[in-house]
Amino acid sequence: MNPIIFLISFLPWILFGLFAGHSLVELEIALMFSLVVAVIVGYRDMRDKLIVPWITVSFFILMVIALTVFHWYDIIPFIGIASNAVLTGIAFGSLAIGIPFTIQYAKRDVPKERWENPVFVHINKILTFFWGILFLLGLLKSIYEFYYPDAFGIIGDAYMWISIIIGIVFTMKYPDYAKKKNSQVTES
Repeated sequence: MNPIIFLISFLPWILFGLFAGHSLVELEIALMFSLVVAVIVGYRDMRDKLIVPWITVSFFILMVIALTVFHWYDIIPFIGIASNAVLTGIAFGSLAIGIPFTIQYAKRDVPKERWENPVFVHINKILTFFWGILFLLGLLKSIYEFYYPDAFGIIGDAYMWISIIIGIVFTMKYPDYAKKKNSQVTES
């Protein structure tokens, strides 16, 4: 799986995290900008029926409508929690329905005859679970920060970048490790 392509699929979420700001105008602009980016970078993936872009576009459409059309400003304090809950839901929900979201990206780099390979499927279950844990930690951080806004300081702000880096490194390294480990088991 190409980690850059995979990362691009989460670009709207990353941009939203960067630009949401501290005012209503900044938040609305960040939501609209993230929605536009989600449609642009997710168009092909949406056409191919991938889970991540459809849920991403849906989330940003709902948030833009809620704030700019209906002026439901009471939801603003919960948007960080909601976005992390959606990301966590994508990971664990896709596992629950038997379609780990990472497998949809990995299939683009793997011949069709290997898609049902148990090692390939297992690797993607682990990758999706790992991302789910990172998203869950982000959700728990958001909930904690809701009650204690200054609890984490700069570490809280850096968490997004730390988790992305950890996730990408794991996504790049784990498949080779798992394949090597599996080949050693089958040789024994």
